[in-house]
Amino acid sequence: MASRHSESAFETVIEAHLPANGYQPVAPAGFDRGRAIFPEAVHAFIRETHPKEWAKLEALHGERTGEQILDDLCTWMDQNGALATLRHWSKCYGRTLHVAVLKAAHELNPELEECYAANRVGRTRQLRLSVTL
Repeated sequence: MASRHSESAFETVIEAHLPANGYQPVAPAGFDRGRAIFPEAVHAFIRETHPKEWAKLEALHGERTGEQILDDLCTWMDQNGALATLRHWSKCYGRTLHVAVLKAAHELNPELEECYAANRVGRTRQLRLSVTL
């Protein structure tokens, strides 16, 4: 006998509600299972909010810049945890890279306000995390 209860309807309602509240759709195909991260979202955010740091790292690493940033970010998160990384930063070859920008206590710094506005909150349907499948 098939189960009458399913989370599918609940997931559909949540998925329909999130875009109206600032969540952007993220394609599950872009998920890196080994790192448990969406690389392109990280790269786009850092390029937009840290263009000078990205350029300096690119001068060192060339085409491997994105991979180096992800390697260092994931190492940093493994050592410090995801929440500490979001609240503070990650380091890559001496460069400080924020992967999220917290809202400032005041609006006196327009550059910080722009970085805060660049935060991305994504949504995707359930992902398979196992790297063996």
